[in-house]
Amino acid sequence: MIESKSASQLLTELRDLRSSQSRRPDLVTRIGLSLEHAHKLGNLHSRDVAEAVEQVAIAALETAHLDLADRLIARLSIHYREQPHGLHRVNYLHGMALEARGLLTDAKEFYLQRLRDDETDVAVRKRLAALHLSSPLIELPASSSSNKNNNKAGEKNPYLSASLSRTEGISLLVSYLDTYYLDLSSWLSLSSAYASLGQYPAALTCLDHAVVLSPHDPFVHLKAAETAYTAGEFPLAWKGFARVVEMSLGPSSRDSVVLQGAARRAAYGAKLCIPRLRASASTSTPSSSSTRPAAAASATDEKTPSSTMAVITPDQLDKMDLLLTRLLLDDASAASRGGTTGAAAAELRSWLSGN
Repeated sequence: MIESKSASQLLTELRDLRSSQSRRPDLVTRIGLSLEHAHKLGNLHSRDVAEAVEQVAIAALETAHLDLADRLIARLSIHYREQPHGLHRVNYLHGMALEARGLLTDAKEFYLQRLRDDETDVAVRKRLAALHLSSPLIELPASSSSNKNNNKAGEKNPYLSASLSRTEGISLLVSYLDTYYLDLSSWLSLSSAYASLGQYPAALTCLDHAVVLSPHDPFVHLKAAETAYTAGEFPLAWKGFARVVEMSLGPSSRDSVVLQGAARRAAYGAKLCIPRLRASASTSTPSSSSTRPAAAASATDEKTPSSTMAVITPDQLDKMDLLLTRLLLDDASAASRGGTTGAAAAELRSWLSGN
């Protein structure tokens, strides 16, 4: 299929993948190999070709086509060398090439040296943080351990040998975001890093910033809602899931409503929240809140699950439960009419009915 397309068609396909932010390293590498074989990745004076070369170089590193990656990175280095801060477009690729070969210590030292030369190299700062976050080590062993034992362990664990830890990666990202607050992807990465350590309050704080930066992105709201659910913050999760469903509903017909994007996953999440909210409502008693001083109650009520449950009454929960059930069943029926097997729809009906 790729071989039958012209170079302009392949470059257009790469451009479309960049525009949609679709991560398809396997496809990008195959396209890149075809273009390189046809000698169509040499004219870097064309911006479209230069961006395609960088895109293919990253994909080649991810798919272990290291020879192709080395050629393209060398080509980019020559092209950007004479431009002001041009090597910022290439430095991180040299580090990624070292990472791809498993030379973690060399990659770390390379990033640190580049930052000593120019601390404004944003791509290198982010790669250094990502390198630390890729480590399975949460923290490095205490320095009081014997050097002999550390050396033996380092020979078996390249992350230990390179002194890489996730806590250091988090520290680097926090420092980076103090300067570059508007970097949405870094806030999302930081939230994932905190969540991987079970620090869900910190992860939710990061996602609050992400929502501020991208208030109309349902997937950011969905990530925040799922993190809140994992943390046991069910009222907050319910609010987030409901917001995603509202944002993501597709055009409706007379008989059904189509769930698009993040809406289907959010609808399931909202359904899972309802029994949790009912349980919270049944276990909370008016006397528990009335024993607090009035000033303390007024200061904290907005942040407690019980105050949220005062707004969402059991009757409202029942209505929302029925609405979500209808949405999911209509969506499953629409999928069945579109040719999808009806087995999934039958299982969904069974789950929604509690059987």
